[in-house]
Amino acid sequence: MMQKSIRNSVQCTGISITGQFQSTVTFEPAHPDTGIVFVRDDLEGNPEIECLVQYAQTDSRRTSLVKNNQRIEHTEHILAAISGLGIDNLKIHLDTPHIPVVSQFSCRDFVDALIKAEPVFQPKPKQYRTITEPQWVFDSFQYNGQRFDSILIALPASVPTYTYLLDYPSRQLPTQLAHYKLTTDVNFVSELSSARSYIMDYEFDLVKKLIGNAMDQCLVISDGREANLRWDNEPARHKLVDLLGDLTTIGKPVKGHFIGIRTGHKTNIKMAKKIMEVFGE
Repeated sequence: MMQKSIRNSVQCTGISITGQFQSTVTFEPAHPDTGIVFVRDDLEGNPEIECLVQYAQTDSRRTSLVKNNQRIEHTEHILAAISGLGIDNLKIHLDTPHIPVVSQFSCRDFVDALIKAEPVFQPKPKQYRTITEPQWVFDSFQYNGQRFDSILIALPASVPTYTYLLDYPSRQLPTQLAHYKLTTDVNFVSELSSARSYIMDYEFDLVKKLIGNAMDQCLVISDGREANLRWDNEPARHKLVDLLGDLTTIGKPVKGHFIGIRTGHKTNIKMAKKIMEVFGE
């Protein structure tokens, strides 16, 4: 399999995650072995921030990249779109610190923009990291006075594979499972790219204070009221989108089977760091 970039430049615009202003990203082709690089065009000198886990931070229900005190906020969805289409090399120019919120907190608009830009193979082999032994990370969190444990496991597999179990006994969401094997671009577009981020109705006001007015685009799920879901397991599918995007900070695609149980951005980034330690980087 050869590395991949895009043939043409393309833009994507949406509201910032704070809901305060519009934000535009411009996808530009990049040479083989460049990786994914963000460029802050709004700052003097146009500083670059590489998509690498040493720059990853998690806070307020999102992942950011921070280098030399310069930030790129809310990276998980745009990175999921890039990885889901198998793209290895891109320059992403920003006119604000914020990746825009698009298509109701899914990654579909990013996917559509990248497809419009015509992904192309490059004359250099794709470089994979391969899981050869089981790896795992644990975490826990408190919610409504109750402790929840989470675990993310990585097992050997011949292709990138992802499974997520969403299981919160005290929440309004039923236990659900989502599974995805990254085999074709079409598979990703049809099965994951339109899965929206969600929030429970009783969390909405608090999270909106933390994040901003962009939460108005989020899927809100209420107890006893049927949600307008695109799939019965849409929340679990979106968790796979977040997982795929966060693991893109490893810097290269990973051949392995990642299994997440109640995991979120914090656990995902812990796994990315664990894998980099295993590979001595």
